[in-house]
Amino acid sequence: MDRYNLVVGHNDPTFSDILSQQIDNSLFELTNVESCFAKLIAACKKTSAKVLFVQNELIQEHDWPILQSLADSTEIILLSSNRVDAAKAFECDLFDFILEPMVNSRLGKTLDKLARMLAPEKQQFELMSSLVQRFSSNQLDDQQIVLKDAGRIKFLTPDEISWVGGAGNYVELHLNQDERTILHRQTLSSMEQQLSPFGFIRIHRSAIIKKQAIREIRPTDNGDYIVTLKDGANLNLSRRYKQNMQGLIG
Repeated sequence: MDRYNLVVGHNDPTFSDILSQQIDNSLFELTNVESCFAKLIAACKKTSAKVLFVQNELIQEHDWPILQSLADSTEIILLSSNRVDAAKAFECDLFDFILEPMVNSRLGKTLDKLARMLAPEKQQFELMSSLVQRFSSNQLDDQQIVLKDAGRIKFLTPDEISWVGGAGNYVELHLNQDERTILHRQTLSSMEQQLSPFGFIRIHRSAIIKKQAIREIRPTDNGDYIVTLKDGANLNLSRRYKQNMQGLIG
């Protein structure tokens, strides 16, 4: 499992240096240091930050609802020179409050508490990944596709999949009977090899589709094609993959 991303919002650049010396580098990765609240929130969303240390001076009154909403997915530690702000941290259900000027031992207690909470989560994630790998290498059915989905192991057949989109080391599977997509860690090229025996064809650098899911194909003015699927999705068949047209209509 990758380390948990950690973001810092603080006016004093030395704070991140102190934090870096104390964090467990096998569990956390310090990805961003910001002194602007808007940039801080953007960094948290971009990196899917699990932990945020934020100085109270960066927060305006109208920023608190944003911070409270972020607390649903990110463990937030508020730092302030005013003890009264501890009540605000409690009201917004933040993970912890640290009074400044900060004592290093106090920071250590917060990091220890984070580690105790997140280590079991990391172990569970690694166990699920191991199980998925084991199932995938010992599939009972050649048509079985094993995926990790929201903390569960999901078993699919190619018939259940309409199309697959790709982005880097992840694929997003779109199912015939489910509006919710499944995000899975696997390259699109690898998924293409797995699904090509079942009528799936690459039409774009970021999309493969099932031939039986196509409703219509129409040309565009720039030489590409628009492929409309039975579920209403419109996907681009790029000129680079035009040679695969024969596979679609054959």
